[in-house]
Amino acid sequence: MSATKLLVLGIVHLSGGAHGYQVRSELQSWGAEIWAKIKPGSIYHALKKAAADGLLTEHAEPGNSGPERVLYRATARGRDEIVELVRDGLRRTHDPTMLDAAIAMLPMLTRTDAIAHINERVARLEAELVGQAKGWEHPNRDVPEHVRDQAELWAGHARTELEWAKSLSKRLSEGAYTMADDPGSWRTVHDPLKMRF
Repeated sequence: MSATKLLVLGIVHLSGGAHGYQVRSELQSWGAEIWAKIKPGSIYHALKKAAADGLLTEHAEPGNSGPERVLYRATARGRDEIVELVRDGLRRTHDPTMLDAAIAMLPMLTRTDAIAHINERVARLEAELVGQAKGWEHPNRDVPEHVRDQAELWAGHARTELEWAKSLSKRLSEGAYTMADDPGSWRTVHDPLKMRF
């Protein structure tokens, strides 16, 4: 749910306001139904829940040829929540869906903040790999061999992710992406609808 919440809030905010079908269409164009496992119904549920929690406002608008539509806009609390969810997704290991959502909304953070949280992920992955290596020095013979293979698979994923995270941190340090504190970011564009995802 956190990944869905983050993506829905982020799209509503970055678009300057959106209807449910616009959020759904944008997420479909990103392939989020695959990598974030988002179902259409969960998008509408996330919008309603975020509005009930004060993270979005709802504005009824006349429909083109049918019933009224609801336009959602992010509140200040909603924007703060997006930032916290991106930070959490960057630091939290073993949750690839949340990491994917955090990367999709990475420009919501300032450059320094993004680098700090990615570097925290690097430190956590390094510590987990060291801990696992120590465990292999004196393996528990009661653990089935196939479970040990599963642990080695995780370690392989973690090593790959570690190199990726180090590379992303370096690229951000060198100026990659337009971040929240850069000219042209969501914080500096007066009309968010002119911003490109």
